Amino acid sequence: MCKIVTDEEHEHIHSHTDDPLEIAEMLRETLAEELDSMSELAATWHMIDDETIQKKLMEAVRAKQKTISLLFEALQESEKKAWG
Repeated sequence: MCKIVTDEEHEHIHSHTDDPLEIAEMLRETLAEELDSMSELAATWHMIDDETIQKKLMEAVRAKQKTISLLFEALQESEKKAWG
């Protein structure tokens, strides 16, 4: 088990796993965070009128789409291992 200490009040312990169900749960949480982040990024894009900045933000949105797609593929693979 690895122990990460940020300060005395906020101590976080994590462990490594190869259990497909635990991996799937971690991936679901990560996907949810990425989707929330994509929503915030899209909202920012919508509020900015500068076309140059909008183009850069759209590139970031497309990169997030690829990240989300890869995470979803990993989730499917983990669930396939868990459920057969």
